[in-house]
Amino acid sequence: MKLVHDPIHGHIELDDFAVRLVDTPEFQRLRRITQLGLAFLAYPSARHTRFEHSLGTFHLAKKIAGYNPEIDDGAVYAALLHDLGHYPFSHTLETLYPRHEENTKWFIRHGEIGDAVRERYSLGEFLKFLKHPLVSGDIDADRMDYLVRDAYYTGAAYGLVDLDRLVRNLLWKDGMLIVREKGVIAAQNLLLARSMMYPTVYQHHVSKIAGSMLTKAVELEGIPFDEIRTMDEVDLIARLRASERAEVRELIAAIDSRRLYKRVLYTDKDPGEKAVDELRRELDAEFGHLVLVDYPPKPKFEEKNAFVRTETGLKRLSEVSPLVRSLVELKDTHWRWGVYARADVVERVKALVGKLLPLRD
Repeated sequence: MKLVHDPIHGHIELDDFAVRLVDTPEFQRLRRITQLGLAFLAYPSARHTRFEHSLGTFHLAKKIAGYNPEIDDGAVYAALLHDLGHYPFSHTLETLYPRHEENTKWFIRHGEIGDAVRERYSLGEFLKFLKHPLVSGDIDADRMDYLVRDAYYTGAAYGLVDLDRLVRNLLWKDGMLIVREKGVIAAQNLLLARSMMYPTVYQHHVSKIAGSMLTKAVELEGIPFDEIRTMDEVDLIARLRASERAEVRELIAAIDSRRLYKRVLYTDKDPGEKAVDELRRELDAEFGHLVLVDYPPKPKFEEKNAFVRTETGLKRLSEVSPLVRSLVELKDTHWRWGVYARADVVERVKALVGKLLPLRD
């Protein structure tokens, strides 16, 4: 057994099997994967990693299971490994490669960590635990940790969630994690924190611009999936800095020195995916890597679907809480898409975008 000192949860206790998993090369790689990608360019202290988040998720999963002994231990260890497959800079490169969840399964099947898992579980059995509601549910240990942890490391004052009260009021019943009525306020605060963190942290324009630049550099470099899936951030940055392509070296040098592209367009007005794709093709043909189009998916707030046990039976959190209903209705108001360009071509890009995509106020 080992104790890990954590600024969010205090002491995190790792039993011998958890230590066995953590001490594998695949898990140690997470020390070199930042939790929030390039957000440190906007929030300098946001250098925390998938490693400590995974430990925090394990800690919370273990506490929830402690109040609900019917939960299989396999789900708790799956919480520890749930982010194993993240690429360098976390979600940043998922527009180019398959989602990290599939890569997590690959690591468990093919890495040394799979040998550790087999000491207690069959791989087929363990992989199913990655979809367990404790790990990947409407209100789960994963989002409970990352919201509070991200708020702490960015200094944002929005991640104030009573985790202890929420943990104590989660009930395992009929294959679901249900919120007891006493936990409704804590559950709605989780969604409130998510709603506030979305525009201020997760969609901060500096992080989005830098992420778009990095994605373009990786795309131009043409790194195969079989290589990127095992890289850490040290590997990737070294590869891009030494690229044979001048455009790639230019993009990564601009990120290194924080000479980021400027916003030509940044709007909540949605012309539709087809129009944006046409715009992207025209801009790429005219300006190449000097202009980037960032059209992210709209936010989802799965927490609203969590079940609450009330005196009249099970109800969705969005049915019980007027605040949650309001937040769900407002969820698209912070969504933005953008066109970013190197400073010296901004005016030319702005003129072309105005011709190709007139947006009315």
